Amino acid sequence: MEEIPLWYSLAVFFVLGACVGSFYNVIVYRMPRGISLINPPSHCPLCKKHIPLYYNLPIIGWIILRGKSACCKQPISIIYPIGESLCGLLGVLALYAATGFTTNFTAPVQSLEVWADALALFWLLLGIYPVSAVDFKYKLIPDSISVGGIVAGLIISFIPGGMTPVESIVGAVAAGGGLYLLGWVATKVLNKAAMGFGDVKLLAGFGAIMGVTRAVEVLVVASILGILIMVPYAKIAESRAAKKASQNKKASGDEEAEDEGAGQIPFGPFLAVAAPFMYLWGDALKELYFKFVLGE
Repeated sequence: MEEIPLWYSLAVFFVLGACVGSFYNVIVYRMPRGISLINPPSHCPLCKKHIPLYYNLPIIGWIILRGKSACCKQPISIIYPIGESLCGLLGVLALYAATGFTTNFTAPVQSLEVWADALALFWLLLGIYPVSAVDFKYKLIPDSISVGGIVAGLIISFIPGGMTPVESIVGAVAAGGGLYLLGWVATKVLNKAAMGFGDVKLLAGFGAIMGVTRAVEVLVVASILGILIMVPYAKIAESRAAKKASQNKKASGDEEAEDEGAGQIPFGPFLAVAAPFMYLWGDALKELYFKFVLGE
């Protein structure tokens, strides 16, 4: 590590991020459809033919194929290389942010604490893509991200300079258990499901990576973001649904059933976005809050 310059490490993190992004593309496509992530191996979704490994290279494979499948010449969505490129850039951001946005790209990264922060941010930043893509469309959070976050947090905790394994375990149990209890109480009060278990597991993963205090801060910030976006969106969506139902009723003379999902936005994406933000700038945000809101 001592002889590897930062620019080379950033390039490695870009490649790793792009590879993870390629795997996340598989998760986003297969998991909601109930298809195993392992079997069958990579294949064309149209003609079902096996895709060779060299065509599966992140970003490069799409460029080599010129955006068309090698087997049946059908267009391959540009979303795939864009997602892989974005994940690669997020991987670079994870390491660069962990170094404190240094301008010395020739110096090696020697601190184990920086590497622990970089790996934690790598997981948090790249998790935004699959959580948002799947949860927005299917109201699901992949276990590979939520439960995987718990495992990742425990592994990272063994790197000296960061959280200890005990702090990671306590963070996972307290954050996940606390949100589960909050959801259980809200469900009893509202007499309807108030919190998905996927959100509970996701916050438990954040607790394992960031500790219970920071995970609670993530929950608070995510809730504020959710309220600011959900309330106006819900009103607009409900208005559109009511207008559409009224039009359908006039056209057919039958009363349309109300869409229970109208105006609903999943909570997982807000948690996913708030996590890396609070990991990086949580202390600065608290200082601003105490200074300008509480006047301390």
